Amino acid sequence: MRKREGVHNEDRKERTEDLPIEEASVPSKLVFPLNMHIGAPAKPIVEVGDQVKIGTLIAEKDGAISANIYSSVSGEVIDISEQPSFKGNVDAIIIKNDFKDQKEPPLYDDEEELSVEEKKDIIDKAGIVGMGGATFPTAVKISPPEEKNIDTLIINGAECEPYSTSDHRVMIEHASELIEGVIILKEILSVDRVYVALESNTHDSADELKRRLDVEDDINIVELETIYPQGDERKLIKRLTNREVPPGGLPADVHTVVANVATTYAVYQAIEERKPLVERVTTVSGEPIKNPKNLLVRIGTPINHLIDECGGFRSNPGKVIHGGPMMGTPINSGRIPVTKGTSVITFLEKEEATRSERTDCIKCSECLNVCPVSLQPILISQAYEDGDIEEAERLGAMDCIDCGNCSFICPAKIPLLDNIRAAKKEITARQEEE
Repeated sequence: MRKREGVHNEDRKERTEDLPIEEASVPSKLVFPLNMHIGAPAKPIVEVGDQVKIGTLIAEKDGAISANIYSSVSGEVIDISEQPSFKGNVDAIIIKNDFKDQKEPPLYDDEEELSVEEKKDIIDKAGIVGMGGATFPTAVKISPPEEKNIDTLIINGAECEPYSTSDHRVMIEHASELIEGVIILKEILSVDRVYVALESNTHDSADELKRRLDVEDDINIVELETIYPQGDERKLIKRLTNREVPPGGLPADVHTVVANVATTYAVYQAIEERKPLVERVTTVSGEPIKNPKNLLVRIGTPINHLIDECGGFRSNPGKVIHGGPMMGTPINSGRIPVTKGTSVITFLEKEEATRSERTDCIKCSECLNVCPVSLQPILISQAYEDGDIEEAERLGAMDCIDCGNCSFICPAKIPLLDNIRAAKKEITARQEEE
């Protein structure tokens, strides 16, 4: 049987894809989780009672794989305590907004002529991470060891999650700035091959980007088939360069760096506008939402506030997801804030959220056919349910990209992704104990 490239699910983007980005109002209290990135949580450098401004550094990166966190409002630090987040209860800084919008000075003196190393330092200082959801610190990604011989940069605009249109709107409304961000990354990495990859259902954003290109930019705008998960970086690398990232490997292992559209725009803002990462574009959508929107949101804004921004609900939601319905994380509190990786908040109807009754595996092999990284999801799931975590690891559980194709396609409605995620957690815990 020929292996498929993914699944053709309903993209559900029609309610927001043509809506311009709106600036969301700012709440009275904002919450800043200290672990809104991969790696070590940031260390608070403020105390309760401290006054802050927009752009005040409130938590400092702790180690090589970590990221700075900045206040997105002016006001007062009123608490540093455990708060709900989409990762569970985590330490966070809470700031009371004074609504004065006082700002700190820019990241650097604009009289400076920046070298490549200085640009890397500013990107690091700005607290930029992968904003497509991975949240890996960008400064680390663009500083690979010399032996990796990076020759290709891919800008990932393949926004394949249903409902999400935040990257699409950034590509349309900030095309010039995005191209400038691409040029900055191209210079830092010193590469000749640059691709901006997006799906064919966002043809208008491809046209807009092409209009902003100069001949000397040497940037390729590539429209790919609309299929999930087209935006997986390993899939993009294979499609555009015919290179395969090895199991357990990274794009740098095949001489490639992949950066999300929103991340690239944040790089532009850090270098050209001298701004740290304090806001992002987030789609709030789903059938229960009365007026879905693409919102420019201050980081730290609770999701409840965005529900109000969208006029509340027209029907009671059955499920709330931080992210999209395929890869996102279900959440149960509106107090959970928008963080650096929050590209979309999805609300599902009760019927959409209700799981069908599980039945026995019929050995159809569909989960194998649609796995973009060629795993055997049903075998990993079975190993986990049997308590054989070593077997789950041997079968490649840690290479799973959490796309959810296997659960989506499974006619027996076996919770394959849930089981694989649980197996990955146990494998990680065992590795940390060793």
